[in-house]
Amino acid sequence: MSVSVGAVALSYFFFFLFFFFLMLVSGVLKGSVLVLEWEMSEKFFMEMGFCMVLDWVACMFVLSVLFISGCVSIFSGFYLSHENFLKRFFFLVQLFVLSMILLILFPNYLGLMVGWDGLGVVSFLLVVYYLSSNSLSAGMITALSNRIGDVCFLLVIGLMSSMLSYSMWGVLLMSGFFMGFLMMLGSMTKSAQVPFSAWLPEAMAAPTPVSTLVHSSTLVTAGVYVVIRFSEYLGELEKYLLMVFSMVTMFLAGSSACAEVDMKKVVALSTLSQVGMMMFVISVGANTIAFFHLLVHAFFKALMFMCVGGVIFYSGSCQDARLLGGAWFKLPLTSVLFLFSNLSLMGFPFFSGFYSKELIVGVCLSSNCGFLSFILLVVCLALTACYSIRSIGLVFQDMGLSSLSFYSMENSYYLLSLLLMMNGAVMMSIVMQSLIKEFLAVSFIKGSLFYSLLIMVVVFLFNLVLFFTVSMKTMFLGFSKEFFSSMWFLSLISGNLISVGVLTTISKYINYVEMGWIRTYLWQSGVKNMFMGMSNKVLKINFNMVGLVMFYSFCFLVMVFWR
Repeated sequence: MSVSVGAVALSYFFFFLFFFFLMLVSGVLKGSVLVLEWEMSEKFFMEMGFCMVLDWVACMFVLSVLFISGCVSIFSGFYLSHENFLKRFFFLVQLFVLSMILLILFPNYLGLMVGWDGLGVVSFLLVVYYLSSNSLSAGMITALSNRIGDVCFLLVIGLMSSMLSYSMWGVLLMSGFFMGFLMMLGSMTKSAQVPFSAWLPEAMAAPTPVSTLVHSSTLVTAGVYVVIRFSEYLGELEKYLLMVFSMVTMFLAGSSACAEVDMKKVVALSTLSQVGMMMFVISVGANTIAFFHLLVHAFFKALMFMCVGGVIFYSGSCQDARLLGGAWFKLPLTSVLFLFSNLSLMGFPFFSGFYSKELIVGVCLSSNCGFLSFILLVVCLALTACYSIRSIGLVFQDMGLSSLSFYSMENSYYLLSLLLMMNGAVMMSIVMQSLIKEFLAVSFIKGSLFYSLLIMVVVFLFNLVLFFTVSMKTMFLGFSKEFFSSMWFLSLISGNLISVGVLTTISKYINYVEMGWIRTYLWQSGVKNMFMGMSNKVLKINFNMVGLVMFYSFCFLVMVFWR
C-alpha cells in the first residue's frame, strides 16, 4: 500500500514541477500565451480543432490541482489505509484529476466537454464509493443535477456547429443571449448555485479525501473557471441574473452552515458560500480577483478538510460536531492548522483570505454594484465569521463525549500531507499577491469602513436571533433548525420533487406509451401479427390499450398540423 501511495503522490508532484518549469520557461508569468492547436478542419466541413491554451490562468490552476491532488493522495494513505479496494480508489481519483486538467487546458467546447463529462461521471462513482443507500441517494442527486449542465453545454455545441466553428475565439460571431444563458446555467450546475445547491452537501457521502479534492480545487470550481474563460458571452442580463443567484447562494449557504451539525457538511456549505462569492465577483466584471480568491480558497479549504478528516478519524468516524471536541489538547498540530484555515476563511488580517476578500469589497465599492448588493455581501461575510467561530468552538471545546484520546505519534502520512498543504497554502498566497499587482490595476483599500460595518452587522444579527429565541423560544428554535438545516427546504425539494414526482411521471409515461407500442409493435413480431390476431396478442403479451390510443392520437395530430 505504501508503494502505491508514494508512486501516485510522486507522479502528481513530478507533473507539478514539469508545469512549473514550463511556466517559467515560456514566459507565461510575463503575460505571454502559448497556444498549441491540432487542426482537423480538412477532415470535416467546418472549422474544427483541439487547441491547448497555456496562459498564467491555466498554468496556475493546473499547478494548484496537481499539488492538492498529491497532498490528497498522501492523506488517502492515512485515511483509507484499512480499505481493501484502495487501488480502485486511486484509479478513480486519477481519472478525476485527468478530467479536470483536460477541462483547464482545452478551453474550446469539444475538448472542454470531454473533461466536463469526465468530471460528472467520475464524481458519481466517487460519491457512491461506499455501497449504501445514503451514498446512492447522494450520487443520484449529484448526477441528475450535473446532467442539466451537460445538456446546456451540448446545446451550446449544437449552436456552434450550426455556425460552422467550435473555436473559443469566435466570440463576436456567436455572441447572443441564448448562448450566454446556456453557458451560465451549465456552469451554475457544476458550481452548485441556487437552485442546484442541494447536491453539494449530499456529496459528503463520499470519503473525506474525495471531499478534500472535490470541494477545494476541482469539481465545484470548474463552473467558476468556465465562466471566467467564456465571460465574453455574458451580456448585461446574464450578469444580473448571475449576481442575483450568487447572492442567494451565499446567504443560503451561510445561514445553513450556522445550523448544521455534521462537520463535513459545515465545511461543504462554507465552500458553497465562497463559490457563490466568486460568481458574484465575476458578475461585477472582476474576473482576475475571482480567480485570485479561487486559488487561495482552494489551498486553505483543502487544509481545513484534512484537519476535519483527522479529527473524525481519530474520534471513531463520528461526523456529528456535538460529539467531537477536545482536539486542542489531543491533536495540537491539527487544531492549530484548523484554526489558521478558519481565520483565513473569515478574512482575518494578514491571512491569505484577507487580501482576496479585501479586493472583493474594494471592487464592489468602486464598481456599479448596488447598495443592496453590498449590504448582502457584508451580511454573508458576517455569516462566514459566525459559522467559522462556531465550528472552531465545537471542535476545540472538550464536551467529554468524544472517544478521541491523545495520540503522541500521529500517522506519518497524515502529518506529511498537513505540512505539505500548509506550505502550499502559504506559498500560493505569496505568489498570487505578487502576480495580482502585475495583472490587476487595483491597490489594496483601507479596511476601517468595511470592518466597522461588518462588526455592526454581526452585532445586529446576534441581537435579532437573541430576541426571537427569548420571545418565541419553542416555535422559533424548531422552525429555524428545520429551515436552515435543510438548506431552506431546498434539499427536500430537490430530492422528493426529482425522485418522487418527476421520476414517477416518467415511469408512467414509459409504461403507458413506450412499453405499450414499442414493445408490442417492434419488439414482438411486428404489425402483421397484430392485425392477424389482435385479441390473442393482447391477452398473450398483456398489451396496454392506453398506449395504443395515445400513439395513434399523436400520429393523427402530426398528420393534421404537418406543413
